[in-house]
Amino acid sequence: MSVAPRPGSDAATDRRTAAAGDPLAGAGFEDAPVALAITDSTGNWVRVNRMLCELLGHTAEELLGTSYRALTLPEDLAADDAATEAMLAAGGRGEPVEKRLRHADGRLLWVRVTATLLRDAEGLPWGAIAGIEDIDARRLRDAELARLALHDPLTGVRNRALLDDDIDAALQARDRDGGVVAVCYLDVDDFKDVNDRYGHEVGDFLLVVLATRLRDVRRETDTVARLGGDEFALVAHLPDADAAERLRQRVERACAEPLVMTGLTVPLAVSVGITVIDRPGHTAADVLAAADTAMYQLKRQRRDAPSTPTPPDPMGRGTAG
Repeated sequence: MSVAPRPGSDAATDRRTAAAGDPLAGAGFEDAPVALAITDSTGNWVRVNRMLCELLGHTAEELLGTSYRALTLPEDLAADDAATEAMLAAGGRGEPVEKRLRHADGRLLWVRVTATLLRDAEGLPWGAIAGIEDIDARRLRDAELARLALHDPLTGVRNRALLDDDIDAALQARDRDGGVVAVCYLDVDDFKDVNDRYGHEVGDFLLVVLATRLRDVRRETDTVARLGGDEFALVAHLPDADAAERLRQRVERACAEPLVMTGLTVPLAVSVGITVIDRPGHTAADVLAAADTAMYQLKRQRRDAPSTPTPPDPMGRGTAG
């Protein structure tokens, strides 16, 4: 943390004041079980302890006289400055700030910094003492938990929690830029039979392969999600209904390829329904319901006339046509 210098002071004076007036100048500071640092009015480190050196991978000699700002990720400096201003306004302990520091090996390390203002004998601020907590593992764990909350743990694609937002975003883009929104709804035919015949491990592997094939077919701006069981959805903002039907056909061709494993080939059949939205006034819920209906219509058509399957109307007549 950097604070306003005292009138008539400079960084060298502040360092001398820090060294002379540091209440933690003894072994208590050096051997503290947490990372500690004292900065002068310019934000330069004038005292660091062993734990901070171990945390950052630098020696004390490398850190002393340099600014904490040099190791702080530039994007995080605004939060640092805001915390410093709040500490000065409060005249004491500042609010904790979470930011990233650059380790000596180049990697970024998440830390939680809590600083307290230091004053001289006249009551004027000359620097700050900061405790620096390593929260890298916690931030990584939180990020992973957040990802799992929005992604299917088996296949890694997005889950239903994100799908409605993705469809809404595509509809807004269509309303703004024109074109159509296409939602393909895919279901594996007789998936239970695959599990019963080959085992659930093969069934799970099949779902992972299908998710991979869908990601290979989609464009970068398209969304793939697993809705549960053996059902997947692909959302795309496309130029027109013809492009949407071509997408449906690519999805069906890619996903109907047999699953080839060591010593085993599993034949696959999939049903891919589609709904195509070409005008405003739809919600994510009714678009997805229309795609689901189109998929089940296709299944019925194939069951009733297996030798001459007919894809459903690509415009998704009914709920969201």
